Amino acid sequence: MNGRVLPLDGLEMKAFLAYTKWLSTGIPDGAKLTGAGTINIKEPDRAADLGNGAKVYADTCAVCHGKDGRGQQATTGSGYQFPPIAGPDSYNNGAGMTRVLNAAAFVRHNMPLGTTFDAPVLSDADAYDVAAYINSLDRPAKANLEKDFPIKMQKPVDAPYGPYVDDFPAEQHKYGPFGPIRAKLRELAATRK
Repeated sequence: MNGRVLPLDGLEMKAFLAYTKWLSTGIPDGAKLTGAGTINIKEPDRAADLGNGAKVYADTCAVCHGKDGRGQQATTGSGYQFPPIAGPDSYNNGAGMTRVLNAAAFVRHNMPLGTTFDAPVLSDADAYDVAAYINSLDRPAKANLEKDFPIKMQKPVDAPYGPYVDDFPAEQHKYGPFGPIRAKLRELAATRK
């Protein structure tokens, strides 16, 4: 998410391809897999509550990701035992996890450590709030975000950066509520037909 393009014929790319092939061994084409992952949360009809998100983070997430979100270094000194979710080694401000609904779905179904997909620990509302809180923390900036989503009508409602096809502020695109944005997009789509 802050990396460089790998050469297609390089050792690392060959390793990724070999790993992907190994992961799919015995899986038929088109198979629908179950297990770890995400499904959409029941999205609250409100803006995210950063204060509640900070409390959920302190109570649930900081033990692994650190008080400041900078993760925990591996005991070997190389890499992280628990990844940073803020700061210079975190995902950048254009990554899919900066979309609060993506992050909330991931957090709800995979966090804290030990959570199973079928038995989430956090409520939808707490996952929504903590995802917004995490995404309010400092992180690397991705260049040229304005070039993402060239067809603005296809831009996700929770993309936290413009430009947008609607008149809602970036703050609402970042933290919600998203229902009014969706309604406006439906209205715009209907007028363009």
